[in-house]
Amino acid sequence: MGSIDKVRFGLALAIGVFVPGLLDYLLSTAGYVALGRAVWAGGYLTAMVLIWHIWIRPLDLHGASE
Repeated sequence: MGSIDKVRFGLALAIGVFVPGLLDYLLSTAGYVALGRAVWAGGYLTAMVLIWHIWIRPLDLHGASE
C-alpha cells in the first residue's frame, strides 16, 4: 500500500466516522434523536463496508503453502 493509498484510507475512515457523527449531533440537537442515531449507524456501517470492500478484501492473507 503506497503512501497515497494510506492517506486515502485514513481520509475515508475519518470522513466515515466524522460526517455521520456530526449529522447525528445536529439532528439530535434539533430534537430528532432517533433519526440522528439511524444516520450515524447507517453512515458508519456504509463507511466500514466500503473500506473493507476497497482496501481489506483484496489483501492476500493466506499463510505459506507447502
